[in-house]
Amino acid sequence: MNVKIFNNQKGIALVIALIMLLVLTLIGISAVSMTTYETNIAGNERLYNLAFYTADGGIENFRGRVSAGEFIYGGTNTGSYEVTIGGNSCTVTYERWKRSEGGNEYAVFKVRSEGRSPFPSSGRVVVESIIEASMMQPEGYN
Repeated sequence: MNVKIFNNQKGIALVIALIMLLVLTLIGISAVSMTTYETNIAGNERLYNLAFYTADGGIENFRGRVSAGEFIYGGTNTGSYEVTIGGNSCTVTYERWKRSEGGNEYAVFKVRSEGRSPFPSSGRVVVESIIEASMMQPEGYN
């Protein structure tokens, strides 16, 4: 008995072409899905970086104000303020205590800066730092 079903190969090219089209469609769908996923990752990284640099800018803002003597000689040992850096808001809080070494007095600050970036899902990053400043009053300082 001779089976003639396998000898008739008419239409096999169509079946192979349809299978190849299905494989290429699956590859295309996975590529689009991966691109969307990578775009979301890049957006989240941008959000994080913006919040981080805003928080870091808050620390630098505090450092500049301390070097001008703003918080060194005040009566309060704690405080906070809002600052806008690059269009983003930042909350800077500080704690101050005094330290003496070798006859010199220093004001030591523990500074906490929270940077926020205004996006639909707001990103927040907190940066902390210890800043030390000499309490020697410059001539002419009131």
